[in-house]
Amino acid sequence: MFNYYSNEILERLGIPNTYLKNKTVEYQYWFRSLLQKIDSSLIFKGLPEDWVEDFFKFCLWARGFVAVFKTQRWGVTFQPVASLSGYDFYYQPTIVSIANPYYNAQLTNHKQVELIKLTPDFHGVFDIIAKYATELAELSKSIQMQFINAKVPMVMVANSKAESEIIKSIYDSVQNGESLVVYKNKLNNNEIIPRVTPFGFWNQDFKQTYIANDLLQNLETVLNSFYMEIGLPTNVSDKKAHTLNAEAAFQSAQSQARIACWVNNLRESFERVEKLFGLKLEVEYAQNNFIADGEDIGQDGNPDRGNMES
Repeated sequence: MFNYYSNEILERLGIPNTYLKNKTVEYQYWFRSLLQKIDSSLIFKGLPEDWVEDFFKFCLWARGFVAVFKTQRWGVTFQPVASLSGYDFYYQPTIVSIANPYYNAQLTNHKQVELIKLTPDFHGVFDIIAKYATELAELSKSIQMQFINAKVPMVMVANSKAESEIIKSIYDSVQNGESLVVYKNKLNNNEIIPRVTPFGFWNQDFKQTYIANDLLQNLETVLNSFYMEIGLPTNVSDKKAHTLNAEAAFQSAQSQARIACWVNNLRESFERVEKLFGLKLEVEYAQNNFIADGEDIGQDGNPDRGNMES
């Protein structure tokens, strides 16, 4: 991702370069991290052995749909769609164009080709990833800045180079563990020149301006929001949270809304693929794999954790 080879593939897939061009290292890191987390949200079964599952899922996340069709060379295979055109009475596409360096064709939908789509509007999830990656990248940069600023507890003011050397010497002595450092006033013709303040300094109260802990909490909140949006288990770190049954049920329904839409669309698409090509494809929620030992499964397929009131 974000290298020349992968960018060329993304451009061939028709992915807008706004997701990729001129992005910070922090953004690239979080984009890849969140993409891999989405990769784990669904489990596909029944994919033919010669299908590259990583590429299959990547096409779904990036474009939102793939085309399944039959060729003499590759048999029943899939490819990302170059374009959709021609609309029927219900404004559904009738012509599916495939543009691959090894295969080009315009196929009739539901007769020569079937579409496996992730969302009803034929869109992927890169917009979701980009939204959260942008927020997490900004938080990451702010956290790094806080760590750097925390390393500057005091700024000293020297009136001359000689005074500067005295300050550095005192600082080195303190850092070496000396509990008491004595300095001498400057001498002028063997006379001591007394000074009320040996040197000026600026000492910020960093406990009031150090907000790294808050930023780290915000980072976790954004991540939990992302997990909830795609239907992965979340970690409630706020020990003061008082979760009632009604609130827990609402959060569970909210977290399952988007992934349920994906699963329903995929299953409907799989039925059409099976009818036309005989492939029996399946998809299931990955969150069932996160269920702890001994937990019961509710009627909705989610863990039944009983009374969550605390």
